[in-house]
Amino acid sequence: MNVDESAMEMDPELAKKLFATGAVLVITGAPVGTEFGIDLCNYTIGEKFRGVKMIPPGPHYIWCASCGPYGDVAPRVGFVHFFKSEEVVVREWNQRDEEMQESQCDDRELEKKRIRDNLKEFDSFLAPYDYRFYNKWKLLTDKITEGTVERCRPTLGAIRTNVELQSCTDEDRPRGPLYINNLQQKGNKSIVNESDLLPNLKPVEGTAPRFTELPSRVPHNATPAEVTEHNMDCVQSIEKLVDKFHSSEAFIEEEQLAFVLYLVGYSVESLAHWRNILHLLAHSEQAVLNYKMLYMKYSEALMQQLPHLPEELMEPGEYNTVYKDVRSLLINLNLGGLSVSADRLARKLQKTLQWEFEGLLDEDPEDMPVIVDMT
Repeated sequence: MNVDESAMEMDPELAKKLFATGAVLVITGAPVGTEFGIDLCNYTIGEKFRGVKMIPPGPHYIWCASCGPYGDVAPRVGFVHFFKSEEVVVREWNQRDEEMQESQCDDRELEKKRIRDNLKEFDSFLAPYDYRFYNKWKLLTDKITEGTVERCRPTLGAIRTNVELQSCTDEDRPRGPLYINNLQQKGNKSIVNESDLLPNLKPVEGTAPRFTELPSRVPHNATPAEVTEHNMDCVQSIEKLVDKFHSSEAFIEEEQLAFVLYLVGYSVESLAHWRNILHLLAHSEQAVLNYKMLYMKYSEALMQQLPHLPEELMEPGEYNTVYKDVRSLLINLNLGGLSVSADRLARKLQKTLQWEFEGLLDEDPEDMPVIVDMT
């Protein structure tokens, strides 16, 4: 993320063109001092701020975070929208919930038309979209279409760091003899799966991103032999995933959207979806052979995404599961005939994150036979 209060320099003629053709976001009622962000930039709202002008067409993420009297900042709440040229989007501040909401005007289209017709009068109250960081944003979102935004965003619109949860009825809570089958007997002691003791929570309807459900790497009720097979190469699960999308482009669209909702909106559900995709696709040589175009596009997307990881995920090592999955992906890209894609990704990560991938094709010691000395 970029916090930059300096002025953006732009050619006057270009600025006029962008002012006339760019989209406009109007936000009314947001308190002074509220944190505000659009895409990779974030600011603090001042006295005159009423929105953003000159927004380029395409997907954009907008968020606000209210600030308390002692400097405490609330979690981000935002929304994703696919802006069209000359479009006007209006949001107003909900004082009770301390977040943006859609305009409550009786005739929203008339309200937008009046704003567009009188845009010059609003000019001094609208901050220009910061094009200094647009190229980076474009590289992260270049495949996302309006259809994917509409399909994946929460029904209620707002995206939060954590979705709102609701508990099940008291009768459905996992407790007592109803879940005795989840107990494993060991001598005279019972070993309990701790997750069975927690209340069964689920997202409040309409609050969670609507991503495609991912198949598990190992099918439910798999035999021990099948577990071993799927852990070695989970091509069957990847086939099920690919079948849910009409093209490799559609898959990359959703993957990109999940990443930016996490990157900018801090959405935990979006991070989990992006992370599970990586974990699945990284562990199959056969899938690389079957879906070369998808893997080529996926490696290109990762080249742009991984340098934006938070610091705690940038340190390579055995405890960094992202690094381990990327290493597995590079191995399978090489074995599956996409050595050029593997080399490009490895070089990018070495340059930006200082990740080293020496000995990729050496035999993994964990896969080597165990020699037992019988003497």
